Amino acid sequence: MKIGEVAKKTGLTEHTLRFYEKAGLMPDVAKRAGGVRDYGPADITRLGMIECLKQTGMSLADIKIFIDWCALGDKTIQQRHNMFIERKNAVKKQMAEIKKTLKIIDFKIDYYARALDAGTLKIYEKNPPKLPDYFAK
Repeated sequence: MKIGEVAKKTGLTEHTLRFYEKAGLMPDVAKRAGGVRDYGPADITRLGMIECLKQTGMSLADIKIFIDWCALGDKTIQQRHNMFIERKNAVKKQMAEIKKTLKIIDFKIDYYARALDAGTLKIYEKNPPKLPDYFAK
């Protein structure tokens, strides 16, 4: 698959794909005659893993370490296992933050929906609802 096709399939830019290759994140992309990149299914899977790890807040430098560990085979299984436990904990923390944010957004949606139904915010003058505490543990 040519780079343009991969960009279209993944939503990544061609620039990003080239950057990943230069950064060592995609070291095994095959090349056709004339240096044209030829991405295979394993490359698409790797790109998905890179994007997944980025979403957890992992830096490209740390993703590169993971990719290097993969190339080293069985002797790095423990490091990779530990890394994914750390990533899971990071995602759980992100999810907790997102849940807190969503709780406040839901509160505000309800707040304004009631005001819309009443035609005014004055419905809250005597008994204003309490906004959830964002900083509560």
